[in-house]
Amino acid sequence: MSMLEAKRALRDIKNNKVLNTVSVLTISLSVFIVSAFMLFFINATDFLDGWRKGVRIIAYMSDGVSEPARLALIDAIKKTGQAEDIVFISKDAAFKDLKKKIGEQSSLLEGLDQNPLPDSLEITLKDVSRSPAEIEALAGRIADLPNVDDVEYAQKWLHRFNGVYNLFKITGGVLASIFFIATLLIIANTIRMIMYSRREEIEILRIVGADENFIRYPLFIEAILQGFLGGLIGIVTLFLAFILTVPGLSTEGAFSFFEMRFIPLKFSLAIVLCSMMIGWIGCYFSIRKFLKH
Repeated sequence: MSMLEAKRALRDIKNNKVLNTVSVLTISLSVFIVSAFMLFFINATDFLDGWRKGVRIIAYMSDGVSEPARLALIDAIKKTGQAEDIVFISKDAAFKDLKKKIGEQSSLLEGLDQNPLPDSLEITLKDVSRSPAEIEALAGRIADLPNVDDVEYAQKWLHRFNGVYNLFKITGGVLASIFFIATLLIIANTIRMIMYSRREEIEILRIVGADENFIRYPLFIEAILQGFLGGLIGIVTLFLAFILTVPGLSTEGAFSFFEMRFIPLKFSLAIVLCSMMIGWIGCYFSIRKFLKH
């Protein structure tokens, strides 16, 4: 492809502003929506990984467990090979912590004849044992050990969030496929309409002996430029929406382990390259069909 063909492509874009603008805006909208789902997946994955790191299995012990029995229980949990750390929390320490957490309402506990809380073990998991299935399996094994009355590990929240994540993953894949096909068709139709508006010029070029590459190359450049501009506009628009929205979202407190981030640069470049490739493919099929007539 020469500079002459590039100039012809720019001239064609200038002469068909409306069609090219519609094509670019369609690509940018598709890229924006697909990239928004990718942004969700990246941050949802970070959130889920960070939250799993904070998940603890709490094993509530039976009343009156002796120290040798408690040490034997800790040893049995360590033998599973999935516990990073095990901390013993006495019922007295748990009661003091409860009073501290409820603050001014701690006076409600003064009427109790005895401490209702049990001794417990707080179990931190290793990185390789933090999937929902592995957490659930380990909790079941601990629950079956002697001197364990009950086990708690935020089961409902873990399954709910994992279910929502998987749902968005499937939805994102379906939407990406739909927008890929829609963008492909719109680019193909745009190129076909441009060629149809220039059909007399193309026929004259054929008559005077111009080969098909002379006709094709400017259109390929035009379609690739559409893909590039559409992809770039879509990514930039999403980035502007991100920087305007994220500062207003607080991740302090319960979500202090998580920090939202934008799509990495390599993925952003890959999205723009994919939109350029979609432009080329749409142009290829459009030209192939048109030049057969």
